[in-house]
Amino acid sequence: MELFGSLIRGLNNCPITHALRAEPAICNSCINTFWNTTKINRQGAGSIEATVQKTKIIVTEAIVREVLRLGDQPHHPMSYDQTRVLAALRRMSYEVGYLIVLKKLFPPYLRLLVHFFLQCIAENKGGFDQLIKTQTSAIVALVNGWDFNFSAFIFDNMKKMLDDPKKKIFMLYPRFFHMILDDRYPTLVKGPNFINLKPMGPSCFENACRNKKAKHQILKEDLLLKSKEGLQILCKGLLLPQFL
Repeated sequence: MELFGSLIRGLNNCPITHALRAEPAICNSCINTFWNTTKINRQGAGSIEATVQKTKIIVTEAIVREVLRLGDQPHHPMSYDQTRVLAALRRMSYEVGYLIVLKKLFPPYLRLLVHFFLQCIAENKGGFDQLIKTQTSAIVALVNGWDFNFSAFIFDNMKKMLDDPKKKIFMLYPRFFHMILDDRYPTLVKGPNFINLKPMGPSCFENACRNKKAKHQILKEDLLLKSKEGLQILCKGLLLPQFL
């Protein structure tokens, strides 16, 4: 229980705290219109542009950084040397030795952090167990307090999806886009149809603790993430000493 408590406390002071906890009302028509009209502008630093309700919407890495309050800098890296990453994974009790980094090989309390990351920050459309190189670097950086450009990570994922030769648009990051729309374009009309995203409730902790002797009723009462307040009660620090 102490390890899980340390992990949850960490989530309240990490670079992705605001991105995890924000709960914007997600208008289905706004998100659909954005993705169906979007294109990449490759001039300068690059941007993603679309038209919603006759309003030109512009998304850049800098806007992602500011609105999601990620606190990183443009010069921060998006990947680290493999030797350094493997050494950090060993300190995190990961079962190093596999060519592919898998969520299930992390200890339960860090497996939960990886789960949050893959569900909320990564670009995965499905298959939430395998981590690619940049995702592994992001997790290691998050736990160890290393610099990492989360803003570029998210923005690049948006552009990669638009560069998909199959042109199959996936409504990626609906919360993040609505956070940007609410912040930069508050006059847009929201509704009448909203996406009802299910909040992460106590059941998401049961698999991580299934082999532990911790009482699930305590977990269900203490690890309630159905609101920002529920997370705020539990979270307060991040970096390696606070996670482990």
